[in-house]
Amino acid sequence: MSEEKKPFTVTDRRHFTREGEVRDDAPAVSAPEPLPVAPAAPPPGPPLVTSEPRPTPDPSHARAEASYRQASGLGGPADDEAAGLDFVGLLLSLGTQASMMLGVGGQPGDLPGPPDLGGARSILSLLEILRDKTEGRRTPEEDEVLDGLLYELRMQYVALARKGGP
Repeated sequence: MSEEKKPFTVTDRRHFTREGEVRDDAPAVSAPEPLPVAPAAPPPGPPLVTSEPRPTPDPSHARAEASYRQASGLGGPADDEAAGLDFVGLLLSLGTQASMMLGVGGQPGDLPGPPDLGGARSILSLLEILRDKTEGRRTPEEDEVLDGLLYELRMQYVALARKGGP
């Protein structure tokens, strides 16, 4: 093989000199094309009434939902309210999880597991975020449940942390 040295050239394509001035031989830069703008979202509030008919629901979806309700023991919308599927139910569910992580909750007769301070702290933080984000939109009952839950969980957390939990 022969080793020929091929000449190469270096072209400076920077648009500015060291002093920050535009180079004379710099290529012209065109403005980028504007991105298409999506239509604005409708303002919050009640939905606008349109003359378009609503699409008919998929029959297989309705059958699947009916099967789920039958298997879970839910009959209809009134049963949803009775099952506690609301904000208080969410708060109590999170509180139960945090208590179990702190080794306090569980079924009577069950041995408490090892405490998980990190997991409990995460749920406490989540409850605090929910408190901040729902400020002014909670009912007095929800306020009472959330404040009481945060107080109790914080006290349990501090007591366990002071004992030298994991």
